[in-house]
Amino acid sequence: MNSERVWGRAKALCFLAAVALGLYLALKMLPCPTLWRFMNRQNSTRFYDRNQILLYVLPLENGLRREYVPLKKIPRQLIEEFIAAEDKNFYRHCGIDIASVVRAAMQNRRAGRLVSGASTITMQLVRMLYPRKTRQVTVPLKMLEMLRALYLEIKLSKNQILELYLNSVPFGFQLEGLGSAARAFYGVNLFSLTEAQMQELAKIPRRPAKYAPQKTYVYQKKCPHFVNYVVAQFAQQHKRIPDELCLSVDSVLVERTEKNIQKKLDEYHDARVHNGAALVMNNRTGQILVWVGNASFEDKEHSGEIDGVLVRNQPGSSMKPFLYALALERGFAPNSVLPDIQQDYGGSQVYVPLNFNNRYNGPVRFRVALASSLNIPAVYVLYQVGLDEYLATLASLHFDSLHGQRGTTGLSLALGSGEVTLYEMVRAFSVFVRDGIVFDSLVFTADSVGAGNKNIPNTHRVFEADTARILCSMLSDGGARELGFGHAAVFATPYPALFKTGTSNQFQNIIAMGSTSEYTAGVWMGNFEGETVIRQTGSSIPAAIVRDLLDILTEESGAQDFGQPEHFEKQTVCALSGMAITDACAAMAQEYVLKPGSYKSVGVQPLQSCAWHSKKNGAVRIHYPSEYQHWASTKNIAGDIAKTDSELSFVYPINHAVFVYDLSIPQQAQMLSVEVVGGSEQAATLFADGQRVGIARGRFVWQIPLTRGTHELTVQCGQEQKSIEYSVR
Repeated sequence: MNSERVWGRAKALCFLAAVALGLYLALKMLPCPTLWRFMNRQNSTRFYDRNQILLYVLPLENGLRREYVPLKKIPRQLIEEFIAAEDKNFYRHCGIDIASVVRAAMQNRRAGRLVSGASTITMQLVRMLYPRKTRQVTVPLKMLEMLRALYLEIKLSKNQILELYLNSVPFGFQLEGLGSAARAFYGVNLFSLTEAQMQELAKIPRRPAKYAPQKTYVYQKKCPHFVNYVVAQFAQQHKRIPDELCLSVDSVLVERTEKNIQKKLDEYHDARVHNGAALVMNNRTGQILVWVGNASFEDKEHSGEIDGVLVRNQPGSSMKPFLYALALERGFAPNSVLPDIQQDYGGSQVYVPLNFNNRYNGPVRFRVALASSLNIPAVYVLYQVGLDEYLATLASLHFDSLHGQRGTTGLSLALGSGEVTLYEMVRAFSVFVRDGIVFDSLVFTADSVGAGNKNIPNTHRVFEADTARILCSMLSDGGARELGFGHAAVFATPYPALFKTGTSNQFQNIIAMGSTSEYTAGVWMGNFEGETVIRQTGSSIPAAIVRDLLDILTEESGAQDFGQPEHFEKQTVCALSGMAITDACAAMAQEYVLKPGSYKSVGVQPLQSCAWHSKKNGAVRIHYPSEYQHWASTKNIAGDIAKTDSELSFVYPINHAVFVYDLSIPQQAQMLSVEVVGGSEQAATLFADGQRVGIARGRFVWQIPLTRGTHELTVQCGQEQKSIEYSVR
């Protein structure tokens, strides 16, 4: 009988144990959305630069700061101070301290009111998970909190509970967690706390207004525009920002750049230069090293919070290298000669490009036209390669800002009239020193440092390597730059570097770009209001800041020579015609020409002997192609005009040009200049709408009245005939 009783009790105990175990496992595995959301809350991110210098602690909603610190990184003494102050039996109970509950009940009964709550650390954490909706504490509410504490002890380990509590405990003053409290009250991290500070910190949560010391720490925000950009990137990707994030920037270099920009802004304040921005990237890793959205984030008067790196502005001539690179891949050669002469381009409107100094230089070698930033040759190149082709190339360079701007730019896009960001400019400009390959995005974290560069972003090829290397040669050529800029000391670096500057049409923007083998830098200056910059300002202002950045970076890491093109070699060419020199050529230059036997898919012809110079009886004569006849005649330049080297064609107006009739100007004053080149004879006859206008000899130029309507022009030269149409609105 006794044995049956014992056996029955044993079975009952086993059953109860099985039920308890099953209940425990069920509760352990049961999802708890409230706990999951609490544990995955966004904490205040600590942003560091690449050298572990603290940049900023990101506030949460309503300015709350909650820095999360893993338990293993919290000093053991500080943990023990909190356990002693809040729950000395923490490691010996299951969420409810029975002895404390009994003691608290007796104290409350003797006092006739609530004087002790017997709350454990686990129960305090429960109240953070499930905040009380009323200040009145009832027995049922207390029992519910105890049950939740038991459940929490099943779901989490003791260390997990302690870590979550210490990082969530409120300290008042919009502070939660030990990390934020130590920084705000004492201006230090947890391991820099003194013993007295630890003891004081453990008392503050009981009554912050009474125990908290006066806050002395001011939260700084270094690299503010860059931090805002990083936060926005995580928001766009719907990702949670890590509790700690090491960014790619060098904050010391950022601060130096901010000061340099501010110095220039102060110097040119009266010229309405109020804002400036800078961006520097590592050409090998794609990391952003410097990001300055404005000299001062706090400059309320001039909208300092706006990020100039991301603002769309006209980059002016700094865009030209992309056009010239495309030209090299669409039939032009490095030794090509471009016309820097008066040219008009018709279409939906008449476009007359001018050089910045209103001068015409006649035939100009490709290298000089680019390095000296001449406008007319650039428009000529764009007209030849095609606007859509150029826009497609810019799209492949990730100039996303240009989407939808085709109808507002036209051929002026050759001069940088489209609005783009400094971010897009710097990334695209690095394509030359990167052998024609561009990054799809830039890196804003320092993760790839020391990690085998595993986090380098995706790339794709835009230009052939030879094209990029030839562009590097041209943009680093001080001699070729002389025609447009003279001997500018700012570009005379002791290390290999290429530069390009730009100024927008109304001088709202001045920009400079620079690259070494290792880094690419860009600086924009102007004003966010879009006001015209006044007085004598120019792109040398931002160029000086670019130079300073490259000087510092090159001193630290050095700079390699730019690569030489594989299929081209330097040869001596005629400085005027770009062709192989003869004994009649007076000036010579070194230029890349296609190597004999090398394959080039598009358009580049073998080098031919100069046909522009000839020598007879010891005297040298120059034979200019017919397209230069007007320019040569106005310059009093000694030389013949080659009349038989090109077909008969209209220089002005071009076919389908559209002109506007101005009612405010007398009719007799509105004349259209017609210019024709080429032909096999010395005389040509012009017909307007079938009526004979007259004969021109030598120079084929006529003046005809400008009348509204659609008209036809026909020129007859010997057996050749050419016709075009134009209209006047």
